[in-house]
Amino acid sequence: MGKKIYAIVNPVSANGSTGKEWPIFEKAIKASGINLDYIYTEYPMHAKSLAQEALKAGYEIILSVGGDGTMNEVLNGFFHEGELINENASLAIFSRGTGCDTIRTIGIGKNVNSIIEVLKNEKSQSLDVGLAEFIEYGGNKTQRYFLNVSDVGIGGETTYRVNKNSKALKGFLSFLVGALTAMISYTNKDFEITIDNITIKDRLNSIIVANGKYFGGGMKIAPMAEMNDGYFDIIIIGNISKFDFLINFPKIYKGDHMSHPKLMHYKGKEIRVNAKQKALIEVDGEQPGIIEAKFNILPNKIKVLIN
Repeated sequence: MGKKIYAIVNPVSANGSTGKEWPIFEKAIKASGINLDYIYTEYPMHAKSLAQEALKAGYEIILSVGGDGTMNEVLNGFFHEGELINENASLAIFSRGTGCDTIRTIGIGKNVNSIIEVLKNEKSQSLDVGLAEFIEYGGNKTQRYFLNVSDVGIGGETTYRVNKNSKALKGFLSFLVGALTAMISYTNKDFEITIDNITIKDRLNSIIVANGKYFGGGMKIAPMAEMNDGYFDIIIIGNISKFDFLINFPKIYKGDHMSHPKLMHYKGKEIRVNAKQKALIEVDGEQPGIIEAKFNILPNKIKVLIN
Protein backbone atom coordinates (compact mmCIF):
# COMPACT_ATOMS: atom_id res chain seq x y z
CA MET A 1 0.00 0.00 0.00
CA GLY A 2 1.66 3.19 -1.10
CA LYS A 3 -0.33 4.84 -3.85
CA LYS A 4 -1.35 8.39 -3.05
CA ILE A 5 -5.09 8.90 -3.17
CA TYR A 6 -6.90 12.03 -4.27
CA ALA A 7 -10.46 12.37 -2.97
CA ILE A 8 -12.88 14.57 -4.88
CA VAL A 9 -15.66 15.43 -2.41
CA ASN A 10 -19.07 16.80 -3.37
CA PRO A 11 -20.13 18.56 -0.15
CA VAL A 12 -23.77 19.04 -1.24
CA SER A 13 -24.33 15.32 -1.94
CA ALA A 14 -26.59 13.30 0.36
CA ASN A 15 -28.68 16.46 0.77
CA GLY A 16 -25.68 18.33 2.19
CA SER A 17 -24.61 15.80 4.80
CA THR A 18 -21.39 14.86 2.99
CA GLY A 19 -19.87 18.29 3.59
CA LYS A 20 -20.73 18.07 7.28
CA GLU A 21 -19.43 14.52 7.74
CA TRP A 22 -16.37 14.54 5.50
CA PRO A 23 -13.98 15.81 8.23
CA ILE A 24 -14.92 12.74 10.30
CA PHE A 25 -14.45 10.41 7.33
CA GLU A 26 -11.13 12.00 6.40
CA LYS A 27 -9.83 11.58 9.94
CA ALA A 28 -10.83 7.89 9.97
CA ILE A 29 -9.25 7.22 6.58
CA LYS A 30 -5.96 8.90 7.51
CA ALA A 31 -5.92 7.21 10.92
CA SER A 32 -5.90 3.86 9.11
CA GLY A 33 -2.59 4.80 7.49
CA ILE A 34 -3.91 5.77 4.07
CA ASN A 35 -2.13 8.62 2.28
CA LEU A 36 -4.95 10.95 1.22
CA ASP A 37 -5.36 14.41 -0.25
CA TYR A 38 -8.78 15.89 -0.99
CA ILE A 39 -10.63 18.81 -2.52
CA TYR A 40 -14.26 19.96 -2.54
CA THR A 41 -16.23 20.45 -5.74
CA GLU A 42 -17.77 23.89 -6.20
CA TYR A 43 -20.03 23.66 -9.26
CA PRO A 44 -21.48 21.14 -11.78
CA MET A 45 -18.80 19.21 -13.75
CA HIS A 46 -16.07 20.58 -11.47
CA ALA A 47 -15.22 17.01 -10.45
CA LYS A 48 -14.31 16.22 -14.07
CA SER A 49 -11.65 18.92 -14.32
CA LEU A 50 -10.37 18.15 -10.80
CA ALA A 51 -9.91 14.47 -11.72
CA GLN A 52 -8.08 15.40 -14.93
CA GLU A 53 -5.73 17.69 -13.00
CA ALA A 54 -5.07 15.05 -10.32
CA LEU A 55 -4.30 12.33 -12.86
CA LYS A 56 -1.96 14.62 -14.77
CA ALA A 57 -0.26 15.42 -11.45
CA GLY A 58 0.49 11.72 -10.93
CA TYR A 59 -2.22 10.49 -8.57
CA GLU A 60 -3.05 6.85 -9.29
CA ILE A 61 -6.26 6.43 -7.28
CA ILE A 62 -9.07 8.96 -7.56
CA LEU A 63 -11.75 8.60 -4.90
CA SER A 64 -15.20 9.93 -5.76
CA VAL A 65 -17.04 11.05 -2.61
CA GLY A 66 -20.65 11.83 -3.50
CA GLY A 67 -23.51 10.45 -5.50
CA ASP A 68 -23.63 8.63 -8.81
CA GLY A 69 -23.56 12.00 -10.53
CA THR A 70 -20.28 12.89 -8.82
CA MET A 71 -18.90 9.48 -9.73
CA ASN A 72 -19.88 10.12 -13.34
CA GLU A 73 -18.07 13.45 -13.39
CA VAL A 74 -14.95 11.85 -11.91
CA LEU A 75 -15.16 9.01 -14.43
CA ASN A 76 -15.28 11.53 -17.27
CA GLY A 77 -12.20 13.18 -15.78
CA PHE A 78 -10.20 10.00 -16.44
CA PHE A 79 -10.42 10.83 -20.15
CA HIS A 80 -8.96 13.59 -22.31
CA GLU A 81 -9.73 13.82 -26.02
CA GLY A 82 -11.11 10.28 -26.04
CA GLU A 83 -8.16 8.60 -24.33
CA LEU A 84 -7.42 7.64 -20.73
CA ILE A 85 -4.99 10.04 -19.08
CA ASN A 86 -3.38 7.14 -17.18
CA GLU A 87 -4.35 3.57 -18.08
CA ASN A 88 -2.97 2.31 -14.76
CA ALA A 89 -5.01 4.68 -12.59
CA SER A 90 -8.02 3.39 -10.66
CA LEU A 91 -11.39 4.84 -9.74
CA ALA A 92 -12.59 4.35 -6.17
CA ILE A 93 -16.17 5.10 -5.13
CA PHE A 94 -17.35 6.31 -1.72
CA SER A 95 -21.04 6.49 -2.51
CA ARG A 96 -22.79 9.23 -0.56
CA GLY A 97 -25.63 10.27 -2.86
CA THR A 98 -29.30 9.70 -3.44
CA GLY A 99 -29.20 6.55 -5.56
CA CYS A 100 -25.97 4.69 -4.70
CA ASP A 101 -26.82 2.41 -7.63
CA THR A 102 -23.37 1.85 -9.13
CA ILE A 103 -21.93 0.27 -6.00
CA ARG A 104 -24.85 -2.16 -5.73
CA THR A 105 -23.60 -3.98 -8.81
CA ILE A 106 -19.91 -3.66 -7.95
CA GLY A 107 -20.58 -4.86 -4.40
CA ILE A 108 -18.97 -2.06 -2.41
CA GLY A 109 -20.39 -0.94 0.93
CA LYS A 110 -21.16 2.73 1.50
CA ASN A 111 -19.87 3.14 5.06
CA VAL A 112 -16.44 4.55 5.76
CA ASN A 113 -15.03 1.25 7.10
CA SER A 114 -15.87 -0.48 3.81
CA ILE A 115 -14.13 2.28 1.86
CA ILE A 116 -11.05 2.06 4.08
CA GLU A 117 -10.77 -1.68 3.33
CA VAL A 118 -11.18 -1.07 -0.40
CA LEU A 119 -8.50 1.63 -0.36
CA LYS A 120 -6.12 -0.47 1.72
CA ASN A 121 -6.43 -3.58 -0.44
CA GLU A 122 -6.03 -1.69 -3.72
CA LYS A 123 -7.71 -4.61 -5.52
CA SER A 124 -9.02 -3.50 -8.89
CA GLN A 125 -11.11 -4.93 -11.70
CA SER A 126 -11.27 -3.70 -15.29
CA LEU A 127 -14.86 -2.73 -16.11
CA ASP A 128 -16.64 -1.73 -19.30
CA VAL A 129 -17.49 1.93 -19.85
CA GLY A 130 -20.39 3.27 -21.88
CA LEU A 131 -20.11 6.32 -24.11
CA ALA A 132 -23.34 8.25 -24.67
CA GLU A 133 -23.64 10.88 -27.39
CA PHE A 134 -26.69 13.16 -27.18
CA ILE A 135 -27.91 16.76 -27.42
CA GLU A 136 -27.36 19.07 -24.48
CA TYR A 137 -29.99 21.65 -23.57
CA GLY A 138 -28.11 24.40 -25.39
CA GLY A 139 -28.68 22.49 -28.62
CA ASN A 140 -25.14 21.25 -29.20
CA LYS A 141 -24.13 17.62 -29.58
CA THR A 142 -22.07 16.36 -26.67
CA GLN A 143 -20.94 13.11 -25.10
CA ARG A 144 -20.62 11.59 -21.65
CA TYR A 145 -18.92 8.42 -20.43
CA PHE A 146 -20.94 6.33 -17.98
CA LEU A 147 -20.23 3.33 -15.79
CA ASN A 148 -23.67 2.20 -14.71
CA VAL A 149 -26.86 2.94 -16.68
CA SER A 150 -28.17 5.39 -19.24
CA ASP A 151 -31.79 5.48 -20.33
CA VAL A 152 -34.27 7.38 -22.43
CA GLY A 153 -37.93 7.82 -21.52
CA ILE A 154 -39.62 7.74 -18.16
CA GLY A 155 -36.27 7.29 -16.37
CA GLY A 156 -35.06 10.60 -17.76
CA GLU A 157 -38.28 12.28 -16.63
CA THR A 158 -37.93 10.73 -13.16
CA THR A 159 -34.30 11.83 -12.79
CA TYR A 160 -35.21 15.35 -13.91
CA ARG A 161 -37.85 15.55 -11.16
CA VAL A 162 -35.65 13.99 -8.46
CA ASN A 163 -32.67 16.26 -9.15
CA LYS A 164 -34.86 19.36 -9.30
CA ASN A 165 -36.39 18.74 -5.88
CA SER A 166 -35.00 18.27 -2.38
CA LYS A 167 -33.47 14.86 -1.69
CA ALA A 168 -34.28 14.92 2.01
CA LEU A 169 -36.38 11.76 1.52
CA LYS A 170 -33.16 9.81 0.78
CA GLY A 171 -32.58 7.58 -2.23
CA PHE A 172 -35.35 5.00 -2.22
CA LEU A 173 -38.20 7.38 -1.42
CA SER A 174 -36.86 10.22 -3.60
CA PHE A 175 -36.81 8.01 -6.67
CA LEU A 176 -40.06 6.27 -5.76
CA VAL A 177 -41.92 9.57 -5.46
CA GLY A 178 -40.19 10.87 -8.58
CA ALA A 179 -41.11 7.77 -10.59
CA LEU A 180 -44.74 7.78 -9.50
CA THR A 181 -45.05 11.51 -10.24
CA ALA A 182 -43.44 11.09 -13.66
CA MET A 183 -45.70 8.14 -14.40
CA ILE A 184 -48.82 10.28 -14.04
CA SER A 185 -47.79 12.84 -16.66
CA TYR A 186 -45.57 10.76 -18.96
CA THR A 187 -46.80 9.66 -22.38
CA ASN A 188 -45.20 6.89 -24.44
CA LYS A 189 -43.31 8.00 -27.55
CA ASP A 190 -42.71 6.91 -31.14
CA PHE A 191 -39.15 5.60 -30.98
CA GLU A 192 -36.74 4.34 -33.59
CA ILE A 193 -34.00 2.16 -32.10
CA THR A 194 -31.08 0.42 -33.77
CA ILE A 195 -29.22 -2.22 -31.73
CA ASP A 196 -26.20 -3.27 -33.79
CA ASN A 197 -28.01 -4.60 -36.91
CA ILE A 198 -31.56 -4.75 -35.47
CA THR A 199 -33.98 -1.84 -35.97
CA ILE A 200 -37.18 -1.32 -33.98
CA LYS A 201 -39.80 1.32 -34.80
CA ASP A 202 -42.68 1.38 -32.35
CA ARG A 203 -44.52 3.32 -29.68
CA LEU A 204 -42.59 2.61 -26.50
CA ASN A 205 -42.24 3.73 -22.91
CA SER A 206 -38.48 3.56 -22.29
CA ILE A 207 -35.13 2.28 -23.50
CA ILE A 208 -32.62 1.36 -20.79
CA VAL A 209 -28.98 0.89 -21.81
CA ALA A 210 -27.47 -0.97 -18.88
CA ASN A 211 -23.89 -1.75 -17.97
CA GLY A 212 -24.84 -2.28 -14.31
CA LYS A 213 -27.87 -3.95 -12.78
CA TYR A 214 -29.46 -1.11 -10.79
CA PHE A 215 -30.79 2.38 -11.31
CA GLY A 216 -33.35 4.73 -9.73
CA GLY A 217 -32.34 4.20 -6.11
CA GLY A 218 -32.34 0.40 -6.04
CA MET A 219 -34.46 -0.71 -9.00
CA LYS A 220 -32.94 -3.95 -10.34
CA ILE A 221 -33.69 -2.99 -13.91
CA ALA A 222 -31.17 -5.32 -15.63
CA PRO A 223 -30.66 -8.33 -13.34
CA MET A 224 -28.56 -10.16 -15.93
CA ALA A 225 -26.11 -7.30 -16.61
CA GLU A 226 -22.38 -7.80 -16.06
CA MET A 227 -20.03 -4.85 -16.04
CA ASN A 228 -17.17 -6.66 -17.75
CA ASP A 229 -18.77 -8.77 -20.51
CA GLY A 230 -18.26 -6.28 -23.34
CA TYR A 231 -21.99 -5.80 -23.96
CA PHE A 232 -24.82 -3.54 -22.92
CA ASP A 233 -28.04 -5.14 -21.73
CA ILE A 234 -30.81 -3.18 -23.41
CA ILE A 235 -34.21 -3.28 -21.72
CA ILE A 236 -37.07 -1.92 -23.83
CA ILE A 237 -40.39 -1.22 -22.12
CA GLY A 238 -43.10 -1.32 -24.76
CA ASN A 239 -46.35 0.60 -25.18
CA ILE A 240 -47.47 -0.13 -21.63
CA SER A 241 -50.47 1.60 -20.05
CA LYS A 242 -50.12 3.71 -16.92
CA PHE A 243 -52.17 1.17 -14.95
CA ASP A 244 -50.09 -1.78 -16.18
CA PHE A 245 -46.88 0.10 -15.38
CA LEU A 246 -48.13 0.96 -11.90
CA ILE A 247 -49.15 -2.57 -10.89
CA ASN A 248 -45.90 -4.06 -12.22
CA PHE A 249 -43.65 -1.30 -10.91
CA PRO A 250 -42.83 -2.98 -7.54
CA LYS A 251 -41.41 -6.01 -9.41
CA ILE A 252 -38.54 -3.89 -10.75
CA TYR A 253 -36.98 -3.59 -7.28
CA LYS A 254 -36.49 -7.37 -7.12
CA GLY A 255 -35.72 -7.85 -10.81
CA ASP A 256 -38.92 -9.86 -11.30
CA HIS A 257 -40.20 -7.75 -14.21
CA MET A 258 -38.35 -9.44 -17.06
CA SER A 259 -41.17 -11.83 -17.94
CA HIS A 260 -43.65 -9.04 -18.72
CA PRO A 261 -45.03 -9.49 -22.27
CA LYS A 262 -44.37 -5.85 -23.19
CA LEU A 263 -40.74 -5.96 -22.16
CA MET A 264 -37.91 -6.78 -24.59
CA HIS A 265 -34.30 -7.64 -23.76
CA TYR A 266 -31.33 -7.42 -26.10
CA LYS A 267 -27.55 -7.47 -25.79
CA GLY A 268 -25.58 -5.09 -27.98
CA LYS A 269 -22.51 -2.94 -28.44
CA GLU A 270 -23.88 0.06 -30.34
CA ILE A 271 -27.35 1.55 -29.88
CA ARG A 272 -28.97 4.49 -31.61
CA VAL A 273 -32.18 6.05 -30.25
CA ASN A 274 -34.43 8.72 -31.71
CA ALA A 275 -38.10 9.66 -31.34
CA LYS A 276 -40.69 11.82 -33.05
CA GLN A 277 -41.35 13.52 -29.71
CA LYS A 278 -38.92 15.13 -27.27
CA ALA A 279 -37.37 12.56 -24.91
CA LEU A 280 -35.00 13.11 -21.99
CA ILE A 281 -31.82 11.12 -21.44
CA GLU A 282 -30.48 10.01 -18.06
CA VAL A 283 -26.80 9.16 -17.57
CA ASP A 284 -25.59 7.70 -14.24
CA GLY A 285 -28.28 9.51 -12.25
CA GLU A 286 -27.92 12.84 -14.07
CA GLN A 287 -30.26 14.35 -16.66
CA PRO A 288 -27.95 16.27 -19.01
CA GLY A 289 -29.97 16.57 -22.23
CA ILE A 290 -32.25 15.06 -24.86
CA ILE A 291 -32.08 12.65 -27.76
CA GLU A 292 -31.21 11.77 -30.51
CA ALA A 293 -28.60 9.56 -28.85
CA LYS A 294 -25.95 6.99 -29.61
CA PHE A 295 -24.39 4.55 -27.15
CA ASN A 296 -21.15 2.57 -27.52
CA ILE A 297 -19.56 0.06 -25.16
CA LEU A 298 -15.83 0.36 -24.39
CA PRO A 299 -14.82 -3.08 -23.07
CA ASN A 300 -12.60 -3.41 -19.96
CA LYS A 301 -11.82 0.29 -20.21
CA ILE A 302 -11.26 1.45 -16.64
CA LYS A 303 -9.88 0.00 -13.40
CA VAL A 304 -12.26 0.27 -10.44
CA LEU A 305 -11.33 -0.64 -6.87
CA ILE A 306 -13.46 -3.48 -5.49
CA ASN A 307 -13.70 -5.49 -2.26
